[in-house]
Amino acid sequence: MTGGKKSDGKQSRSAVRAWGRAWSGGEIAVGPLLWMWLLICLPLAWFFGHLINDVPVYSARVVAAGLDWSGERGTVTVNRSQRVVEGGGRGGSSTVTHCFGDFAPAAGGAPLKDIRVHVEGGCEAGRTVAARLIRAEPDNWLTGTDQDQAYAGDGWGKALFIVLFMGAFLLIVGGLPIFCAVLFPVMILKGLYDRARARIRGRTADG
Repeated sequence: MTGGKKSDGKQSRSAVRAWGRAWSGGEIAVGPLLWMWLLICLPLAWFFGHLINDVPVYSARVVAAGLDWSGERGTVTVNRSQRVVEGGGRGGSSTVTHCFGDFAPAAGGAPLKDIRVHVEGGCEAGRTVAARLIRAEPDNWLTGTDQDQAYAGDGWGKALFIVLFMGAFLLIVGGLPIFCAVLFPVMILKGLYDRARARIRGRTADG
């Protein structure tokens, strides 16, 4: 048992020394870096990259559409409203009214029938207003993004909150593995280059 602990301690110290050499400009341990890049950096970078795109980036698009800054232009005609229960669990639930209508793209093409509409002033049937369309994203991890939605000056407040707080949190937490996924290949290439150069120098010296 004591020998195993000593062996583990030696391996840990060796790994620390390898990292120290890598960051101090010494010999770079290409093998460990490659495995860490493949098994840790890339999976985590993919996960957080996907999450950043699905949560704060999508929410930023919703804010821009709600403020009439971005999104597909068109008009929407409100045709009905529906009471929907949102939330649940320990946080409780609430009943809200969702508006639905038909969106006609300004660029032409077939209208989108009975889609969710975020519109100021209530869900008065027959009302037509200018709106911006956010297309459905079935692969998005956020709930509700698998359906087309139109924004006419409303529905962007919650999205702004998500952009400010979740965006900052995910950039801090996910920034490290993303940085790792970019930095480690550079370090690996540098290590391979240094090894090749050392071999060339060795052959030249022998010659």
